[in-house]
Amino acid sequence: MRRDYYAVLGVSISAGPREIRQAYRRLARQYSPDVNFWDHDARTLFQEIEEAYRVLSDPMRRAAYDRYGGSVALGHGRRGEDVHVAVELSFADAARGATLAMDVPRDSPCRACGAVAFTDGDPCRHCGGRGVRRAADAVSVTIPPGVDSGAQIRVAGEGDAGPFGGPRGDLIVSTRVAEHPFFRRQGDAVQCEVPISVWEALTGARIRIPTPTGDTVLVIPPGLRDGIVVRLRGQGMPRLSGQGRGDLHVTLRIEVPGEIDARTHELVRELERLLPLAPRADLDRYCGGVA
Repeated sequence: MRRDYYAVLGVSISAGPREIRQAYRRLARQYSPDVNFWDHDARTLFQEIEEAYRVLSDPMRRAAYDRYGGSVALGHGRRGEDVHVAVELSFADAARGATLAMDVPRDSPCRACGAVAFTDGDPCRHCGGRGVRRAADAVSVTIPPGVDSGAQIRVAGEGDAGPFGGPRGDLIVSTRVAEHPFFRRQGDAVQCEVPISVWEALTGARIRIPTPTGDTVLVIPPGLRDGIVVRLRGQGMPRLSGQGRGDLHVTLRIEVPGEIDARTHELVRELERLLPLAPRADLDRYCGGVA
């Protein structure tokens, strides 16, 4: 535990600057490391004497010490509080990452008193004797790729400044990712539905589809059935660990033409004759009653 600075110098609490200076010089000569090189206790005491003199010889630090104690006078006040803010991200920002410029309401060191809480021996009127003032400061926050709703990003040293010159707390950014009209997310995996024509399902095709981080080409094999799910490896959301990406699961939905004219009707009937199908053959045994 740190000793009382007045006791260290051997002066009374009412001692004037001259008396404090004379006491320091006398003790500094007595316990100087140059004189007591091998005496560890003397060197420790000399450091204590130096510290006491730095505080008691400075009017503002001395006033703060008299009122609040040594940690305040030395500018080692308690750590500031963490500041919590919430931010809403688009799906694209969550997928690619982003750097956001945010105005963060937080306590910042009072410039009027230099964060020591006093000016000319009296409590600073600008900060009410706290050494900090409330202000909205611009802070740059880096959002890593792959964040999801509920993630918390800690930005060290960007929270409230500590009273009386204490270190800043941290800034805690909670994220909420907006829903996307096309993609559905489950962790680092992403799902979507892509419509294809009946002709593409019959003959196969190469189609361009979106992914969370850009377009890609999907190869549709001939004879595809409705509702088939195709997995594209590594085309989902980035993993927060930085180790690769999740998968994209694409459900293919076959779209059938609506109203057709007489000529098209004939062509479809001809196609039916050329490509006979019996999709309900397995149901015939149940017709007429459940077996």
